[in-house]
Amino acid sequence: MLFRTIGIAKTADDAYIIQKYLVSRDALDALQNESVDVRGIYTRPEADFMSAYPYFWRSENRESLYDYFTDRVSVTEDAAKGIVQLRVTAFRPQDAHQIAETLLRIAENMVNRINERAQEDTIETARAEVARAEANVVEAQSALTDYRNRQLIVDPSKSAATLLETIGKLTAEKASAMAQVKQLEVTAPRNPSLQSLNAKISALGERIKDQQGQLAGGDSALASKLEQYEQFVLKRELADKVLTSSLQSFDDALKEARRQHIYVEQVVRPHLPDYPTEPHRFKSVITILVLGITIFSIGWVLMVGAGEHLH
Repeated sequence: MLFRTIGIAKTADDAYIIQKYLVSRDALDALQNESVDVRGIYTRPEADFMSAYPYFWRSENRESLYDYFTDRVSVTEDAAKGIVQLRVTAFRPQDAHQIAETLLRIAENMVNRINERAQEDTIETARAEVARAEANVVEAQSALTDYRNRQLIVDPSKSAATLLETIGKLTAEKASAMAQVKQLEVTAPRNPSLQSLNAKISALGERIKDQQGQLAGGDSALASKLEQYEQFVLKRELADKVLTSSLQSFDDALKEARRQHIYVEQVVRPHLPDYPTEPHRFKSVITILVLGITIFSIGWVLMVGAGEHLH
């Protein structure tokens, strides 16, 4: 019986693969590689000349051995239950038992190879995705570093925040000076400090204008640099997220690969038969008797008909 680990659901496709493999040339070669002398088994002295390998009408070669092998080994499947039945006939019970046990073992080995191939493909695909994501992260970080070196600035957003804070302080200082000027114009219009206060207001205005120019207003302003910087940062963050997702997928692939996906479970193991089930002597005798009587009857009818035609 073949089933998968997830849900223990039978898999008809996998069962069909095993069914075809057990009666394939590869299975015959695997049997002989497992030190099972297939030729010797089917040329036992117990075999009569009609049943022994090779058939008297065929020469001894690899193809005739394979055809003989498929005559002695049958694999049937119960599609409703998902159970595959292996039946082996030989001239000695030990030989049939040996072939059946070995075929089941090599079928399990074949399933293991399928599992290993699937596991390797899954892991290699996940590993390639991780390598690609890592390369994208390195590329994004390198582009961001190059941009910082060209612009001679580490983080335009922090620099912009510093400029905004400076502009705020200068604006507050200018407002305070303007308030003092208005107060002096009312209380002491001829106060000599008015001139210095007006000069201070003018200087503060120039500094505010200069700071605003650094913040926005041209290609060299921080606003323009900040736009490009944020693009590089966004690309790096996206690359980081893709890498995180790829690493998680790789970890999942490793966990999945450690699990066996397809199993060959022996519901009933091969046993040595107590008595031979073939040949079916009584059935063969009756069949030959019926065929003989039929041939004799046809011949007799033809002879009688020919005699009447001659008369």
